[in-house]
Parts: sequence; C-alpha cells; structure tokens
Amino acid sequence: MNFDFEQAGQSLTVGEIIAYEAGARIRLPPQYRTFLLQQNGCYPAGMIYSDTGFDADVSEIYPLFVVKKSPRTTVVSVTGDLIWFAGDSGGGQFGLAWQGPAFGTVFWVDTPHSDLDAPLPSDCTPVAQAFDVFIESLGPMP
Repeated sequence: MNFDFEQAGQSLTVGEIIAYEAGARIRLPPQYRTFLLQQNGCYPAGMIYSDTGFDADVSEIYPLFVVKKSPRTTVVSVTGDLIWFAGDSGGGQFGLAWQGPAFGTVFWVDTPHSDLDAPLPSDCTPVAQAFDVFIESLGPMP
C-alpha cells in the first residue's frame, strides 16, 4: 500500500474467511480475500484519498471481524449486493459488490445524506472496477 497505517483487526486465516463466507452466504472477491489475509483492515496514519478521479478520503478500512472490539473499530457489514468495507471522514461508506454483474467493483455512497437503508450498486457512485485498483489508488493527501 502507498500509505502508512495501523492494522485494525487480528490476522485472519483462510479457514476463518471461508467460515465467514459460509455463515454470511456470500463470496468475497479474490483480491479482497487476499487483502484480508494480509491486513484485515487498517487505520491510515494520515488523511488518504483515491486518485481514481473520485473525490473522497478514506478514514478507515474495516476489518472483516475482530475478537475484541475497541470503541473505534467498525467491522464489515453486508446489505444487498454490497460488502461495506471502508468509511470516509464524513460518514460515507465504500462498498464492494459481492455478486451480480458488478462483482468486485468498488462503490461509494454518501450514507449520512441518503435515505436508503440498503443501497444497491445502482444507488451508489462507482469508484474503481476492482478492489486492488482501489487499494493501489490510495495515497496521502497532497
């Protein structure tokens, strides 16, 4: 990754990820699974943003789950077709499509200003066509 960070959750095993997928009845995109095995979420050391042409910061990438939650830790949630895996400083969220034609695409929704409880990809702004493209696009604010 192109920024300094603190890991948010404990290290995960392949077995834990498989068990999560089975329990949640979802299939995580392969690039996201790899990220979870390496990082399991993170807190950037400073303000970071995506250089994909999308103007929003990323304040936290949520861990899949944590054994002991600190008051600051938000964990991944799933609604409809999206895995909510990260948040911005204004309360917006980044989602990753886990099924359908948009599988693996990263989206953003302005959560505090939306009246949708479970936004679909069509309700959100596309940010990157794949998780690894999104992660590699993140860097410190200029």
